[in-house]
Amino acid sequence: MHPAVNALLGAVGNAERWEHALAGYAASFRAELLGGAFLTGGLEQLTAWGHAFTTTPEVGYWLQSPSSQGAPALLWTGLAFETVQGYMEEFRHDDPLWSAAVAQHARPDQGAWIVTDTALLHTHGLRRTSLYSELLRPFDISARMLGGSRSAPHPVGHLNMMLCRRGKVLDDGFTQEDAERFCAEFDTVQHAAYLHREMTALGASARRLESLMEHLPMGLVFFDTAGRLLHANSRARVLWARPESTTLRSLQLGSLLTSSADAQLRGLFKQSLQGRSGCVELPGSLVLVTLSVSDLTTLGLGHANLGVAWVVMERSLDCTAAVNLARDAFRLSPAEVELLCTLMRGQSPQAFADARGVRISTARAQMTTLLNKTNTRRQQELVALVSRLMLLTPGQAAAEAMQGQ
Repeated sequence: MHPAVNALLGAVGNAERWEHALAGYAASFRAELLGGAFLTGGLEQLTAWGHAFTTTPEVGYWLQSPSSQGAPALLWTGLAFETVQGYMEEFRHDDPLWSAAVAQHARPDQGAWIVTDTALLHTHGLRRTSLYSELLRPFDISARMLGGSRSAPHPVGHLNMMLCRRGKVLDDGFTQEDAERFCAEFDTVQHAAYLHREMTALGASARRLESLMEHLPMGLVFFDTAGRLLHANSRARVLWARPESTTLRSLQLGSLLTSSADAQLRGLFKQSLQGRSGCVELPGSLVLVTLSVSDLTTLGLGHANLGVAWVVMERSLDCTAAVNLARDAFRLSPAEVELLCTLMRGQSPQAFADARGVRISTARAQMTTLLNKTNTRRQQELVALVSRLMLLTPGQAAAEAMQGQ
């Protein structure tokens, strides 16, 4: 394999190195990527999106989203996009190179295809065309080689790349050996381009996720399916730094599925893997609450990968807004609202009965009604439900949370 291809494969996760490696790959043919490089669904999509590429010619913009969203991506541009757009709108229909590319792309066989304009270089007819006078000659383009594919594993994973030579680099333009090498390497180059797009999009998604997480007044922690901690936001780190947060700090020590892990945390993690809601009381008036995928989506934290997310709630946070949401959603009575507030503060139904001067049997009856109305089976699930509602009203608690930092 040519060293320039190895350089591409080694640079897929780094934007700066990728640009250098892509330019180096073109240079290995004594050429430049003046015609650009794109990941698309084929030549038809490339032409259809020409105006969008012209409007937003920044490569970084197109690499923010993964291929799964269906949009093509710009990987490189060597000419002003007004020039590229002019070619797509005015010159491509009269360009024998483009016609040859369309014919190759339409063939039923799979794999890469490569076309060059070597056969046209010595014809006087080309020099009399507007393509030559308005595009090729002004940019000193002496030869072109265009590659594409019909066999990408993803619908918008087809690479389209045009290499151009300027001046009289070689009098005969791109040789048959150049075209054969480009064709032999094309699938690997295409795979590297696809990986670069996916890794760049993944990195952008992770940065957006972390930015959102840092603005939450609650702790938020993510685990893989083996119970290993993947990420914790700044609030979670503040909370586990407290002297009394020994159990919370244990999340950093290893998998929650090992026998040495805290039994309560291990049980909660197994619940989470099964998609069941729940919570665990921790020292320091903290509550660990499981989050579902729908909870994360509501927060704007798209979480497509398999894993588990927990929120670390402080009992001292104002739960009024969340309780009011529950009141409106489940039509709770004033007494049930007061009982719910008592539970969210970490107190028992007995404390509620004592404060109101009623019998414990009355408090237990109201508790039963509260569980029935909220479709929960026990106090733990009820607290978890309202804790998740607090995520929908974080502004109510943000000021108090920041005071503890």
